Formats: sequence, structure tokens, C-alpha cells
Amino acid sequence: MSLSDVAVFCLAVLGLALMPGPNVVFLVTTSLTRGPRTAWRSALGVETATLLFAVTTAAGLGVIIATSAVLFQLLKWVGVGYLVWLGIRSLRLRPDAEEQPAAAQESWHRAYARGFVLGVANPKVILFFLAFLPQFVDPSRPVWPQLLALGVMFTAIGLLCDVFYCLAAGGAGRLMGSRLSGYRVLRRAPALAYFGLAAWAATAQQRPV
Repeated sequence: MSLSDVAVFCLAVLGLALMPGPNVVFLVTTSLTRGPRTAWRSALGVETATLLFAVTTAAGLGVIIATSAVLFQLLKWVGVGYLVWLGIRSLRLRPDAEEQPAAAQESWHRAYARGFVLGVANPKVILFFLAFLPQFVDPSRPVWPQLLALGVMFTAIGLLCDVFYCLAAGGAGRLMGSRLSGYRVLRRAPALAYFGLAAWAATAQQRPV
């Protein structure tokens, strides 16, 4: 790949990553209600799933999953079920638990796992990789190392944009201060976000990648 091709690829990915989508809604909501530290840990989980999809695409497994309706549906509905469970769990939190510092309530691995499951709940990322990444591959050279390199760059840029949203939302939360806890909608925002993301994941097959 030439430097110009890499530059075009990075700019295209940056534009895609900055576009608000389900991941951004999830991370911003998490940052506002649980703090930016918990949010960027979840962002690591989201992008780990993206990297996993990039590796499987480069290895050729992406073609198998993309053409297997059973595997695709299995991944999707496992993710939907987990998101619904998280929403129910958030609704059942006691009011006094909500008023405690959120960062102290959630462990590192739980925040990471929530983000990872959200990322895995969208197996259409593989379809996107299969359609998008080959446009920047030089067919005269080994293909899979190029796909892997592009997938790693895609993941790194996505993570940087995720962290940006987490920090921006965290800064907004600090500016609003204690007023955030006075709004019932925001206190229930995690549950609303989980249910919304579950609905999005359940209907994702009807949408373009």
C-alpha cells in the first residue's frame, strides 16, 4: 500500500468513526452516568470486538460468517439478549446505589465486558470489512497481511474517536455537576440506552452496513 492510499484510508475511517452511531450513544451515556473512566474501559471492549472481526476477516473466516445465516443470527441474538439483561439490571438498581459514585461500583472487567458484548452484537462489521477494506488492497501482493494491517488501523482510529467522545461527555458531565443526578431521565439513561441498542441490534440486518 502506498502512503497516499493509507492516508485516504485513515481519513475515510476517521470520518466514519466520528459519525454518531450506537457505539457513540452507548459510550456517551456511560460517560455521563458512570464517568469517563468507565466509558473508555467500555470503549476498549468495543474496539477489541472490532479487532476480532478484523482478524477473522483477514484470516478468511469473515466470509464463512458472512455467508452463514445461522452464525450471523446466533451472534446477533446473543448480543441482543445481553443488552436487554443489562437494561433490566439497570432499572432494578436501588436509588441509594445510584447516588454512590458510579466508578466505584463497576469493576474494570465489567465495564470492558459490556463494551465487548456490544461490539460483538454487531456481526455486520465483518460484512463492512469485506466490502470496505479490499478497496485499499494491492492485489499484486499478499492480501491477508494488508487486510490485517488495515483492520488494525481501523480499530486504532475507532478507539481514538471513542476516547474523544468519552472525554467530551465526561467534561460536559462535570460542567453540569450535581444537576445531572436531579434528572430522572438521565438517572435511567443507561437502561434506556441498553434497550435502544438492543432494538437496534435486533433490526440491524435490515440496515445497510
